[in-house]
Parts: sequence; structure tokens; C-alpha cells
Amino acid sequence: MLFNTKKAATFALILILSVSLSTFSIPLISATEDSWATKAAMQVERSRLGVAVVNGKIYAIGGDDVYLSGNCLTAYGYYGKVLNTTEEYDPLSDTWTFKAFMPTPRCSFGVAVYQNKIYCIGGKASDGVTGVNEVYDPATDTWETKTPMPTPRMTLQANVVDGKIYLIGGKAGYTTSLNMTEVYDPETDTWTTKTSAPYRITSGASAVADNKIYFLATASSCSI
Repeated sequence: MLFNTKKAATFALILILSVSLSTFSIPLISATEDSWATKAAMQVERSRLGVAVVNGKIYAIGGDDVYLSGNCLTAYGYYGKVLNTTEEYDPLSDTWTFKAFMPTPRCSFGVAVYQNKIYCIGGKASDGVTGVNEVYDPATDTWETKTPMPTPRMTLQANVVDGKIYLIGGKAGYTTSLNMTEVYDPETDTWTTKTSAPYRITSGASAVADNKIYFLATASSCSI
């Protein structure tokens, strides 16, 4: 990973589950060729955005401009102006296209794809931590608001298993970590609460294998 303190973040074919406080360049990696190549940069510089893939296109949604504000290293938990920008990246043409704005500007939210629609849940909004649940349909370039998550939180993880979206961990604020597990059913637009994680999980990464959700994360037994 090559850090660039003056340029915009360059996005490529890699799943970003969490974004650091600084903006950085991410080139393309090929597992078979074991090489990297730099691709076209996003049109809007930002960090802590949500990323998802639908029908071969990559969607970069929301985020904040903490790097542009010049405060990325001044204090733990600092956030810049939250954004609602939606951009679509075409790997075949190496081009970016602006799409419909996300209704609620925010960063550090959970993002998951179900039936070719992108669900953006929770995060840090302009007025604080939120549980807002908004879904983007790339086929129609439209957004729809759904039932909000019962527990507002940011820096959480979202994964799809058996048609349900699992929202795990996160923070209720800058200093309060959670181990909450809440499950969203896109078919019924309803929420249920499941068994909490063993530890309070803050920023981290997760993945699904064999219908199980695996975490690589920072965990805490206290409220930090």
C-alpha cells in the first residue's frame, strides 16, 4: 500500500471494509500475476467511505473529507464533513461516473449487497451516530429509505448470510464500543437481535465463508 499525502485516494479492485484516517492510493492486485497497477482516481477525495460491487461495477459511497480538512492526525476520532457522494467505477474502461446522491450524508457505515442492491446502514452523520438504513438500486440509480437499525452505531461490519444482513459491533459514539448483533431481513424490512459477540468490536474487517462470519478486528473488554 502506497501512502500519498497530496493526491486523492486511488481506488481499484479490492474490497475496502474500513478506511484509515488518511487518504491513500490503492492499486490493483492480481493474485495470479502477483503485481500491482495504479488505476484512475475517484473524482471526489474522501476517506471512511462504503464500497460494494454489483454486476461488475464498483460503487464508492459516502465518506468524509477529514484529510482535506488537514486534521487527519490531530486527534483520535476526528471526523471531517460527511459526504453523500456516489460514484461508479467501471474496471473495463477504468472510468468513474457520478450517480444519485445517498439521501443521508455519512461515513463509517455498514455496507452489504443483496439481490443487486446496496444497503448502507448506520454510520456517522452530520448530527452524530445514526441507525439510518438506505438502499441503492444501481439498475435505476435510485435510493430508498428502509426501517432504521434499532441501535445507532458507526464503524460496524455488515455481512450477508442466507438472505439476511448481519450488523455486528461498532461504536455508539467516539468512546463506546459495542458487541451488538442485529439482523436485517430485506424481504420483510424488519430487524431482530441475535447473540452478542464475545468482545466489543470496534473498527475491523470481516468476511463470510461457509455461511459463517469471520472477524479480524480490534476488540475491547472496556468502553474505548
